[in-house]
Amino acid sequence: MSLVKIRTAMIAFASSAALIGGTVVLAAPTAFAATPQVTAGCYGSSCNRQDPVDMGCSTDAYTVESVDSAKGTIELRYSPSCRANWARISGASNGQEFYVYNESLVVWWHAIGSTGYGDMVDGSGKARACISSGACTGWH
Repeated sequence: MSLVKIRTAMIAFASSAALIGGTVVLAAPTAFAATPQVTAGCYGSSCNRQDPVDMGCSTDAYTVESVDSAKGTIELRYSPSCRANWARISGASNGQEFYVYNESLVVWWHAIGSTGYGDMVDGSGKARACISSGACTGWH
């Protein structure tokens, strides 16, 4: 270690220590963790029929439940910051219909290629995602 590095380390140590009654007291290191902020473009019912990516809802979203079927895998997705649900499909045939619904609204969508996701519904109550004429998630 060079003399400059040692001196810098000693200065840094001295600046974080204090002499109290003849005892050296070290200051605890302070950590600043960056907390990602999710800026949602909608919330609850204002998310009805909105795109989850465009509205920033996909940022903190997670899969509540997924169900495999011969027609593909259907997922019920949820965003806490938007308080909204939507359906996502994978392993489907091109054009496969799928939908998400809650107690008051159904939103249909078509897979483009083998994957896709649809627009959102209000997640204040329970919601469910389904593949047309196929599997559904439970109510969550």
